[in-house]
Amino acid sequence: MRLLDCNDASLRLWNDGDALWSPGVVWLSGDRYQFGEPAWEQARRAPRETNNRFWHRLSTQPLSPALGPARHTADLVHAHLEALFTDISGDITLAIPGAMEPGQLSLLLGILQTLPVTASGVVHRSALAGAATGQSCAHVELQLHQASITDVTVDNGAARAGETQLLPGHGLLGLMDDIAERIGEQFVAQTRFDPQRRAETEQALYLQLPDLLRALGTQNEVSCSVEGHSARIAADALRPVGAAFTQALAPLLPAGTAHIALDALLSALPGLDLPVQATTTGPEDISLIAGTLAPPRGELHFQREAPCGKATSSGQAPADLQQLAAASTQPTTEQESLETVQAHGSATHSLTGGHAVPLSPGQHIADGVSAMESGVIDIAPGAPAELNDQPVEGLVAVNAGDRLCAGGVEVRFITVEP
Repeated sequence: MRLLDCNDASLRLWNDGDALWSPGVVWLSGDRYQFGEPAWEQARRAPRETNNRFWHRLSTQPLSPALGPARHTADLVHAHLEALFTDISGDITLAIPGAMEPGQLSLLLGILQTLPVTASGVVHRSALAGAATGQSCAHVELQLHQASITDVTVDNGAARAGETQLLPGHGLLGLMDDIAERIGEQFVAQTRFDPQRRAETEQALYLQLPDLLRALGTQNEVSCSVEGHSARIAADALRPVGAAFTQALAPLLPAGTAHIALDALLSALPGLDLPVQATTTGPEDISLIAGTLAPPRGELHFQREAPCGKATSSGQAPADLQQLAAASTQPTTEQESLETVQAHGSATHSLTGGHAVPLSPGQHIADGVSAMESGVIDIAPGAPAELNDQPVEGLVAVNAGDRLCAGGVEVRFITVEP
């Protein structure tokens, strides 16, 4: 099974049990983009040459500030996926956070159509987390720039994701900044050395944070060294960070919440004091439950449900889970057709002056506009174009009913059934 877990803080490509961690960060090194871990390790050293918002702000709006040849964040997501899918082709399942907007999902599917993979399934990430937990809960998920809380109900052996609420500004990067600030204060107080004054030492500190937090999970105090300077860091000094997160989170928990499925990235946060019992869910849990889903049949659906339980060590689900998974692929009121996400479905033809033309690669549509393939068009840089009265540029996903104005021509997009 291939799974793309689309949480930008822990973005992973799973391929037959192997995982490639590639967080949503890009670094422009010379004239070449580098994504994921190499970019993560340069983010503090080269802030002007990095971008960590391209998944969070996935769109076709002009990229500001500019970063190399990319015209917009969709170009960066396309390049990121292209790098991930090196030597990989075929079907892939997407695990989508509840914070991803319908338009962003539509655009992501359009981008995937230009790559050698096929989206064979789209499932709500919180449904997978809830299924791993095995009981009704609130899934607290951490992304790079925000946290989210999704209500998950478990009934008849299946977990269903409900509404999602957001905590803007309370993402992984914000938490790391707060923690680094407090550790820096300890360095100054104990050694008069400030690791945040220079990019090199600041980067060295940030790279140590995950190990420091894990150590503080079992110890009251740990030693931290940066460029020959050492300071003792007490868990109590970092507790205000977790307390502030708790204070922001508590009012947004759904009424009656009795359990929390807690993102593994939050589990080591000092000072986090949740009002109810929590179970930690990590990327491995997401992957295991995704592996129990039966292949979708017919039209692609956005699945908000996932069968509860654990996958076996061989990667196969027990028989009762296989039955639940098969049932969950049938179009029911418990699923949402991607038609509701993508208007009336991906467009197959452009319609101009009563003449319909297939969206085949290279097909001219209007001045500066050509087709990439069914459902995706390419708008040249600087070409004045509006899709549904919104300025667009670069690779754009188009659906039946969309209206494009470019070069003084109005183009409608339609779907022609085979």
